[in-house]
Amino acid sequence: MRNCRKRKYIQTCREDEKSPGTSVSGMVAVLQLAALLAPLLVALWRLAWGPRALARAFARQGIRGPSYTFLAGSAPEAKRLVMDARRRVAALDAGCHDIMPILLPQFHRWAADYGRTFLFWIGPIPAIFSSDLELIKEVLTDRTGLFAKDFMIPVLKVLLGNGLIVANGDDWKRHRKVILPAFNHERIKSMSAMVAEATERMTQRWCHQIQRSGARQAAEIEVDRAIGDLTTEIIGRVAFGTSHEEASEVMLLMHQMQEMGTAAMLAAPILWFLPTRHNRAVRRLDKLLRTKITAIMEARVATKNKDATNSGGCGGSYGDDLLGLMLETWSPEQQDGRLTSKEVIDECKTFFAAGQETTATLIIWAMFLLSTHPQWQERVREEVLHEFRGKNHGGDIVPSTDVLSRLKLLHMVLLETLRLYPPAVYIQRKATSDVVLKGINVPQGTVISIPIGTLQRDKEVWGADANEFNPMRFKNGVSKAARDPNAFLSFSLGPRACIGQSFAIIEAQVVMAMILSKFSLSLSPSYVHKPKYALSLVPNRGMPLVVRNLPEAAPCECAETPYTCAGTAIRARARLGLCMQPAREAGAYIHPKKLICMDHAKAMAYTIYIYSIMKRAVPHPWPTVINIVNLTDGDDAAVTSDPVKLHQPAAC
Repeated sequence: MRNCRKRKYIQTCREDEKSPGTSVSGMVAVLQLAALLAPLLVALWRLAWGPRALARAFARQGIRGPSYTFLAGSAPEAKRLVMDARRRVAALDAGCHDIMPILLPQFHRWAADYGRTFLFWIGPIPAIFSSDLELIKEVLTDRTGLFAKDFMIPVLKVLLGNGLIVANGDDWKRHRKVILPAFNHERIKSMSAMVAEATERMTQRWCHQIQRSGARQAAEIEVDRAIGDLTTEIIGRVAFGTSHEEASEVMLLMHQMQEMGTAAMLAAPILWFLPTRHNRAVRRLDKLLRTKITAIMEARVATKNKDATNSGGCGGSYGDDLLGLMLETWSPEQQDGRLTSKEVIDECKTFFAAGQETTATLIIWAMFLLSTHPQWQERVREEVLHEFRGKNHGGDIVPSTDVLSRLKLLHMVLLETLRLYPPAVYIQRKATSDVVLKGINVPQGTVISIPIGTLQRDKEVWGADANEFNPMRFKNGVSKAARDPNAFLSFSLGPRACIGQSFAIIEAQVVMAMILSKFSLSLSPSYVHKPKYALSLVPNRGMPLVVRNLPEAAPCECAETPYTCAGTAIRARARLGLCMQPAREAGAYIHPKKLICMDHAKAMAYTIYIYSIMKRAVPHPWPTVINIVNLTDGDDAAVTSDPVKLHQPAAC
């Protein structure tokens, strides 16, 4: 038996010696596998140990921060701090403007632990947070391209595309050259009349709501929703020439994408790039959004072609608004400084979002601050009425830019509002090469996080009352409001400062002046002061204000508002598992087994939105519209299982 085994072993060895190809092929396979695994192993090593090496390099320069978690970066600790702050703080006192600890609690805690400038991690990417104004000015005023704006959450890239806010280098210069003429002084002056017309319609609706309140002579109005609708209508008309309905459809889709972007901020960064259900829904929304904007563009092109045909083949214009200016430079391919179709769509998305959101948040928080500071409300109202006196002739007023330029107190209030409640609480830049910032060696690819909300509350720069509402600090202008002339950053600073800031201020002045000339404002007892950062600074649970007619205000005109009654699949929300508030976004009260009634534009947009996400094969874009009814003007919505039972408006 033993000899048999020995002979078998010798025979096997001899066979191996006779077939060397077998062992060679095995070695080749091993080498191929090693070659395939080597890049993966190197990448894993860099992801695991590269950040730690960078952290040690920063630590040697005195820059420390929260520890790095493999692939997730600082996200787990940030999420824990945010959730803890939400549980711990139910609400702030309405007079408290120290909101950064609840807005960005992770940064507030890390700044307390590690100082004004610290290191944190966005996945494996290093990020420097700094509230050092000198360092931040160096970043924002750079004109060499060292600090790009191309680091954003993918959801936000989808939301804004490669528009003016995101573009860099030659693309940014080309886009800015096309868009800048839309914001010259003469165009802005002509826009103010459209702003006043839209505001007049809104104030008439408020007036009717107050009339229906009876002896109380006051109405509680969700001004965040009302002002959001107003600024949507304004940006749609002045920039794109669209109807309120078209603008509402676009903005509703964009708001849903913003909600998804907010939810993504606390997720592990690796999830941003995976085909998750959340990310697939974003792509579907973007496809629908692009379709809507393309339809707006095509309608403008068709109008231009029709005008050209009617004039015998010559003439015809795209219009002199923002969309018209972009279409004048439109080209199927990028050439000679022209914009491609995709770039025009991206800019439309950018200005729908930025143009609506910036002004809406400014007006909402200005109304809040004047409601909580009645002495300032009265001072500003006196100024407004003084300038309007002799120009109103007993009717409704349309303030001219000359009148607006004399409303110094109102302008100061708006600037102080922007300081305390900036639309963008923080912004980011990315180092495009190795750079030294105020003695700190910053490697290429590092993100610089700029906390505008923190910088504009710095007591060393703004004084001991930095957390208090004090518009008088701006009495001598922005440059003299703080100890540093460049401390005001609400519209950013340097070459990438907000291109539409003048229009935003004038729009806010017109709206606020017209409101204050007709109504008094006070905070509703139901208001909860807990602002949240949802890519812009918004009230967490709405902004209900008690609005009263001024005794000297002109009487209301008669008006009725059409509403649409529509059934919808609300349970789709649960199946999608998305972070959204369909009832609030649509401005409706919803019961799962009943119909929802809301204004026509929102009903259309909301129904399209639900069905587009569910990817239902439907023969009509809005298959659930049942009947058009009239609710009493000012009613936001009603719930019914039978549209016939909805009450009709009383005779005017």
